[in-house]
Amino acid sequence: MFKRTLGQHVLAAALALAVAVTAGWGAWHALALRTGPAPAAPAGVYIHNLGNTLQDQTRNLSRLSQALRTGDRLVVLGSSELTSTDLRFVPYRFLADELQMPVMAYGHSGFQSLGMQLVLAALADDLSPASRVVVMVSPGWFDGDGGLGPDEFREHANPLLPRLLRQPEGREQVTRWLQDKGDARVAWSMVSEQAYVLRQRLVDLWTPAYAAPAPESERAGPGAAARVVDWDALAREAQDAEQAQMAHNRYAVRDDFFDKYLQTVPAGGKTAFQPQPLTGKDELRELAALMQLLRNHGVNALFVMQPLHPLVFKDLDRFGPIQRDVNALCARYAMTCMDMYGAPYEIGTLRDVQHLGELGWLRVNQRIAEVFRP
Repeated sequence: MFKRTLGQHVLAAALALAVAVTAGWGAWHALALRTGPAPAAPAGVYIHNLGNTLQDQTRNLSRLSQALRTGDRLVVLGSSELTSTDLRFVPYRFLADELQMPVMAYGHSGFQSLGMQLVLAALADDLSPASRVVVMVSPGWFDGDGGLGPDEFREHANPLLPRLLRQPEGREQVTRWLQDKGDARVAWSMVSEQAYVLRQRLVDLWTPAYAAPAPESERAGPGAAARVVDWDALAREAQDAEQAQMAHNRYAVRDDFFDKYLQTVPAGGKTAFQPQPLTGKDELRELAALMQLLRNHGVNALFVMQPLHPLVFKDLDRFGPIQRDVNALCARYAMTCMDMYGAPYEIGTLRDVQHLGELGWLRVNQRIAEVFRP
């Protein structure tokens, strides 16, 4: 009988391990979402997340990739304020339709600093000084310790895991988050997401390719915007539009919101933040990681700190230390920042206690135009 020496056993084990690692790396590479020519799209695009199917995820990631790489679209990342699709001045309507500045907006409630960092880290090779990025920041993210939650990690990070683990900036943040907040449900969702992609890839081998729309031709830079904008006149229109829906309550919010949520609240008697210490520890760390990623790639993004309603809340001064920390981060990473929280409040800036109304979005659009108009 042929007997192997210890060295032969070691060599065989090493060879088997190398084959397994190579096969695993190849399979992991195959699972990564791919980008290609972006399908044609309206001038204003808004998505809640990458999508639920591999086709949706591939299409939306390709659009984001092209926008970041060429600067042909402004990329706006935000939370629940982006869901105000009925407003004239939300950027993916106003900038796209009235100023001819194409926009792709991404996000909904719960999409915070780390989620944004992970989406951008997955496309780090597309980031450059040509990229035009706006980040909408909400004070509510910093309540307590803050930080991205498990549900939001599963929604926004899981489809991008293979891409993220190949990028040092993405890999570092994913590893840290999993150590801090990962659990069995997160682990199972990660496995399930990759199993879905693998299954879909196998199905695609045996079925005709999806007939995608014709690719959108890439432009060298942003499209030409309207050159003359009367911002004062637009501000009057925006404020009038909001005030017309605030005529019957003491809080300068829309009447339907007042009737549903604020009728029994005494003037100035509501608290904005939870009783525990307002440190924003995790959120500040994740916001710093987002700014560092952008600075590493030469992107001068616009960060907008949104306000809370001063006629409704009595504890807004508690946010002061975090407000100063955010401003310090803006200075450290040389980001352009718009602080609406500390600015004098204009009626119509908010439609309710925390979401931008027509006037609030008009002011944001004005700042965007100052920073990014060609």
